[in-house]
Amino acid sequence: MAEKIVVTGATSGLGRALVFALAEAGYQPVPTGRNAQKVAALAAELGVAGYTLDVSDPAAISAVSAQITQELGPIDGLINNAGIWLEGDFETYSAPQIQAVIDTNTTGTILMTHALLPDMLARGQGTVINTISTGALYSRKLISVYAASKWAIRGFTGCLEVECAPKGVRVMGFYPGKIASNMYETAGIERDLDMAMTPEQGAAMVLAMLQDKGMVWSHVSGRSINDYV
Repeated sequence: MAEKIVVTGATSGLGRALVFALAEAGYQPVPTGRNAQKVAALAAELGVAGYTLDVSDPAAISAVSAQITQELGPIDGLINNAGIWLEGDFETYSAPQIQAVIDTNTTGTILMTHALLPDMLARGQGTVINTISTGALYSRKLISVYAASKWAIRGFTGCLEVECAPKGVRVMGFYPGKIASNMYETAGIERDLDMAMTPEQGAAMVLAMLQDKGMVWSHVSGRSINDYV
């Protein structure tokens, strides 16, 4: 039976590339996303079950996670990929903008893990991969709140790594550089993405982490060679 892997933020960018890479590799992807129409179309294209889920909503996380396990049975893996971008001088951010980034990037990742990890621990097997960012590996201007949301998940991931590995569950962090996706456009930011890695390149890295069950890939980072020009 194919291993079932839940992917948040699956309707675009890295998430979309991931679900196709998972399906091609013999897994059963379980795509989730905020846009019901996009989730339904993606699920139909893949021939799998998809679920509408806004990870910034704790009640939705609880309800949808329960629905997934009830309908599909035990989940073998979770890829916390949903995220939003915020860029600019800190003093220009509104309180709702700040809260939205933390709710999605930080709290959403933690609560999704909290919902699906216990069953993996009970079975002594499973994998959680958190899409973090190179923004959690160094400091730079104009991304203070985005970086804060990802530095928090860096710490969360590292602590769960050492907590869960002895129990048979791998918790790992993927720290990509720029990926050519609509994340920046959605945030109203112009970004030259000609030098960025493709979503498919990022998905290949995550897939390698998932497949190598004898290893905990603690901090996996990568960027397009064109990003060094």
